[in-house]
Amino acid sequence: MSHKHTLRSIDVRDAYQQEYFLQRVDGYDQFVQFDGTPQTLFDRARRNLELLDIHPGDYFLDLGCGRGEVTIAAGFLGAIAVGCDFSRDAIVLAQQKLGTIARNSDREIQTSFLCAFATDDVFRSNMFDKVLMSEFIEHVSPDESKIILKNVKRWLKPGGKLLIYTSPNRWSRHTHPLMRWYVRWRTGIDIGARPEDTLHPDYSKLHLNEQSYLSLYVALWRAGFRQVRVWFDSPAPAGRLSIVKRSLLYNVLFGGNLTAVGIK
Repeated sequence: MSHKHTLRSIDVRDAYQQEYFLQRVDGYDQFVQFDGTPQTLFDRARRNLELLDIHPGDYFLDLGCGRGEVTIAAGFLGAIAVGCDFSRDAIVLAQQKLGTIARNSDREIQTSFLCAFATDDVFRSNMFDKVLMSEFIEHVSPDESKIILKNVKRWLKPGGKLLIYTSPNRWSRHTHPLMRWYVRWRTGIDIGARPEDTLHPDYSKLHLNEQSYLSLYVALWRAGFRQVRVWFDSPAPAGRLSIVKRSLLYNVLFGGNLTAVGIK
C-alpha cells in the first residue's frame, strides 16, 4: 500500500530564494527605502507593529521574518528583537539591511537574526513578550503549524501575545466564480477563472495551509491559547455596498485578510 506524502515547508525550502523576497513578497518595492523607522515600513508591516504595541524592553520574536523589516523596526523602538526564518537567503538580506541601518544610525538597535526551523525547540520557555507570525502560517503544512503554535505558546511569557496575519481567507477561493460573475456583471471586466496569485508555477509549493476564520480560531485554541480573537483586517470598503462588505458573512465568503491574536 502506498501513502501519499503531505508536502511540508521543509520539502520546498528551495523556493524561498532571494528573488522571491526581492520581487514577490509584500513590501519588496519599499525595501530599499526602509531605514529602520516604523514610518518607512510598508503598510501591512506597520499595521502589525501597531497591533503588537511594542514597548522598550519587550522581548519580541518575528517568526518567518523574511527580509527582517519588522524585526529591525521593533529593535528601533527599543525592543530586544529576534527574527527567525528557515530561508538562508532571507536571513542574509535581513542581516545586510540591519548592518546598513546600524552604520547610519546613532541609535542602539538590539536586533538579531537566526536561520532555524520553527518546528524545532529553538528558544527557551517563557522568553518572549510578543510574537509575530505574518504571512507565515499559510506557508507551512497543517502538521507543522500544530507544532509551531505549541512551540510559540511555550516560548511566550505568561500573558504574552501572539499576532497572526494571513492571506487569503481560503473560503474566498471557493467563492471566486461567484465574485467573477459579479465583477463582470458590474464592470464588464473578467477577473479570470482563478485568482491571479494561484497562477504562479510555485503556488502549490508556497501555500500549503490557507486559513479560514474558523480554522485559525480552532488552531489557536487547540495550541492552548485561551484568549483568542480572529477578525478580517482588510482596508475599509467604500461605495454603495460598503455596509454589505463590512458584514461578517461577506467577509467569511469573500474577505481576503485574516488577523488573529492569542494570549497565553
